[in-house]
Amino acid sequence: MLAASPLVACAGASGSPASFGKVSAGNVSSTSEGLLALVPNAPAVLARDKDGLYAMTITCTHAGCDVSPSGTTLYCPCHGSLFNNNGEVLQGPAGSPLVHYAVTLDAGGNITVDGTTEVAAGVRTAVT
Repeated sequence: MLAASPLVACAGASGSPASFGKVSAGNVSSTSEGLLALVPNAPAVLARDKDGLYAMTITCTHAGCDVSPSGTTLYCPCHGSLFNNNGEVLQGPAGSPLVHYAVTLDAGGNITVDGTTEVAAGVRTAVT
């Protein structure tokens, strides 16, 4: 899976997710359960748990800064908000969870994150 690197940027004061289209997020063979990794060329993070793959925005819901994956959490360096590995707020000032996006997996194991399609936080794409 891709290495996580710290980001410090602010998309804007609204806390609305930065927009993007459909982007490649690598191959399922390079993912592992429990790891959060930044998606190349998109303001999103890819994750995998026992139920499958999922993706979330990296735009903090407080003031629009980019959160950084750190182990199994996501940290916002601007104001200190902390989110768990499913985007739920562990520590404010953020008051709402991170937005989740649709993830698809083709027959070759290639992953696509669709930034135009929001999904519920519990939605997973099964890895077979």
